[in-house]
Amino acid sequence: MTHFSKTMIAALFATAIAAPAVAHDIESRTVALPVIGAGDAYEVVIKCHHGYALSGGVKKGKRIFPDGPLVVSGSYPKTTRSWAIELTNRSGRPTGAMETSATVYSLCGYHH
Repeated sequence: MTHFSKTMIAALFATAIAAPAVAHDIESRTVALPVIGAGDAYEVVIKCHHGYALSGGVKKGKRIFPDGPLVVSGSYPKTTRSWAIELTNRSGRPTGAMETSATVYSLCGYHH
């Protein structure tokens, strides 16, 4: 059996209480995409309303690879509170107006 001193237990307890709890939230939205030229890219940015952007992505849609002409070519923090997804048209033709949409999301972390 391991024994801890009262001082050590008090220090561990104080550290646990003093450390802020981190909570997570997911922000998401569906965006109707404009015409994207053949080989061109389009950036969609989603903002964290509470906290900081930790990661992000895009939900696969019917026009996103492998079923469509768009491929996710980038996923990165745009600012400390927003995440960017870059979609590139890999087809040999422009996408049609309102032909596709993308549901983008960001995992946001904050202290409470």
